[in-house]
Amino acid sequence: MRKDSASLRASRDPLADVGVEKGTLVGGTYRIDGVLGVGGMGVVASALDERLERRVAIKFVKSSMTSLPLMKDLFAEEARAMARLSHPNVLAVYAFGEHDTTPYFVMEYVDGQTAEQWLHGHGKDALPSVDDIVKIVSQACDGVDAIHATGTIHRDLKPSNLLIDKAFRVAVGDFGVARTPEPGEAPGQLVGTAAYMAPEAAFGEETFREQARDVYALGCIAYELLVGRPPFVGASDMNVLTQHVLQAPVPPSQRRPGLPAVYDEAVLKALAKDVDDRYLSAGDFRNALLAAHRGTADPTRILVVDDDPDWREILVSSLSARFPRSVIDQAGDGAAALEAFCERPYSVVLVDLEMPEMDGTKLTGLLRNIQSAHYTPIIVLTAAGGPSEWKRLSAIGADAFLVKPVDPEDVELVIRRTLRARRAAAGPNASIAPPPPSPASSTSLLSVD
Repeated sequence: MRKDSASLRASRDPLADVGVEKGTLVGGTYRIDGVLGVGGMGVVASALDERLERRVAIKFVKSSMTSLPLMKDLFAEEARAMARLSHPNVLAVYAFGEHDTTPYFVMEYVDGQTAEQWLHGHGKDALPSVDDIVKIVSQACDGVDAIHATGTIHRDLKPSNLLIDKAFRVAVGDFGVARTPEPGEAPGQLVGTAAYMAPEAAFGEETFREQARDVYALGCIAYELLVGRPPFVGASDMNVLTQHVLQAPVPPSQRRPGLPAVYDEAVLKALAKDVDDRYLSAGDFRNALLAAHRGTADPTRILVVDDDPDWREILVSSLSARFPRSVIDQAGDGAAALEAFCERPYSVVLVDLEMPEMDGTKLTGLLRNIQSAHYTPIIVLTAAGGPSEWKRLSAIGADAFLVKPVDPEDVELVIRRTLRARRAAAGPNASIAPPPPSPASSTSLLSVD
């Protein structure tokens, strides 16, 4: 059956779905000149504000949706949610109105691309720099923090709703399913996008910290930008939602070779299944991510490898006092240490040089052959050793060499120094190990910055 000309025009031109066309003057001010995006319920057009001589974006409800109950109310609430605040990392709203019977609101025009487009623009086999990813996610967190400060929950954060302008400013947009819940109010209907939906949101569970779902979505966004895919993918939305509820995400460092494991803690805490285990705010997530990136974060997991159980206990006790938020595990031999590291990588490994069967030298070499250990500081401890041992260990990838008995402050200092050095080296052209320092025979601390 042949379509008439009006039907053909509607099928080819999204503007026809909202009752406007190029050249239409909306609100006596805004001249429509193109389409920026099309969604299930609306169309976003580009326009020129002829009074202020600036470019704007205008979101219209599709004509087919205006007859649905509460649609106009929901659309108005979206505009109000965006207009409640003025923040550089939240898309600004300028005006609200109706064109004929079609509701619209006028927004800031961002000359750039979405985070989704930006990620895909790097190609299938290339990932963006971690520097740029942290800039995007930290700005998104700032915007979400500002949104939460107004009592609003976004509920549909994802890369396609983050706009990046040519100055690399990020603005959070699309408040189509945002809500401002009242105290004690149930979460309501299931809304959002499966790949970024928190476990409690996936099955409509009630929670007193509904903003935690936005923190979870930010964790999903950070994960996807870092590794090129969301934490969970599946053949159907239900399959993905089930994974959010039941399956632990693979640490990002295991999906992106060379990514320091310090980023795992920052991202995986945002992705905690239980809201009480997540960050209290988007700002807390931002701070943790920046600390990981700047090298100021404490190590997530420390492994102490020594065949002397008494010495291990002394060292673990000392480390626990200096790194109270770190998980500190023990291994009595090299084989057990390798097994533990392969199960889940560690941020720092302290290795005794002289152990039966597999000594510290052999363990260091084997660890450096594991992809996830390339940027993990390895600190070797021994009761007897000197410059020749350090030269040999440095050549196979050890970061520092401490002579027992060690001063706990020296151990902490070396851990922090080597963490900073390894994190700084985690660029695309970084070498796996730093050049060996000049040995110092007069001190038990044989490492340099």
